[in-house]
Amino acid sequence: MKRVLFAGERLFMKFGGLDYFADRLGAAGYGLISGRGMSENELLDAAREASAIVVIAQPVTRRLIDAMERCEFIMTLSVGYDCVDVQAATDRRVPVSNSPTYCSEDVANHAMTLLLAVSRKLHLTTPKTTTAIWGYDYARPIFQFRGRRLGIVGLGKIGRALVGKAKGMGFEPAAYDPYLADDIFEMCGVRRCYEFSELLESSDCISVHAPLTGETRHLFDGAAFDRMSAEAVFVNTARGAIVDQDALVRALDEGRLGGAGIDVLEREPPAPEEPILSCAGALVTPHIAWYSEESFRRNRELGMDELIRVLDGGRPRYVVNPAIYGA
Repeated sequence: MKRVLFAGERLFMKFGGLDYFADRLGAAGYGLISGRGMSENELLDAAREASAIVVIAQPVTRRLIDAMERCEFIMTLSVGYDCVDVQAATDRRVPVSNSPTYCSEDVANHAMTLLLAVSRKLHLTTPKTTTAIWGYDYARPIFQFRGRRLGIVGLGKIGRALVGKAKGMGFEPAAYDPYLADDIFEMCGVRRCYEFSELLESSDCISVHAPLTGETRHLFDGAAFDRMSAEAVFVNTARGAIVDQDALVRALDEGRLGGAGIDVLEREPPAPEEPILSCAGALVTPHIAWYSEESFRRNRELGMDELIRVLDGGRPRYVVNPAIYGA
């Protein structure tokens, strides 16, 4: 009987038990292996018996992939798949799939929520009002949204979902995404910035919706923040490591940035003493942008549809290494 290994502490944090997954697999004639609390060596041993592995934020290294003697499929129950060594999987001709469709609207909504909250300085005013301080001079300046340029980094599903929301609030969207054709920008009604520096220098607000790759790791470093306006608002709901977190804190503390709304950190969960958590210029949420009750259900249901399709001999719909099929 084919068995599927589920691994990654964030997966168990997100879904709690695995009853839903076990029931779906059982009904299809397959079994489940829980990797909860396993050491690296225990995970390697369990992987040898698995026909597939399902993870969130669990490193799927070349060593782990090589240990999976029966592996037919690797899937992340997340939009990002940076935790998987895709090249190692491709070398073994194992398809890798992510879950790109379950939460686009929710992440775009959360990005807009952070953008509006930080722009209106709620992260500064709310702590004051809890102690009955009734004023706003300390929160100046606050600008209206109409006519402000919102720079979007990554015009994929989430970035595109943000465009309509931004326009509805009066923002003028622009985007940087070197991997898309011009007609995508035209279709979305978004001004294209061909250079990253152009987006940084011309935007009043920036929202990040790019995947974490070698190219985007620390894309936002000290030099990038120096190119932005000192009144700019920065939002990241993508991946924490796209941002040099220490550089962001310095820019905020030194008044070189207007504020930041951050849902993802370089180190998760953070230590209590993590500087970003006490940074007055930052509004930090706990990697919650994906969440709604509807997206929670879609995540597990669409993920299981994909998993069973592949175990039954089908091709994954969202394969990220199509080269294994000769594409």
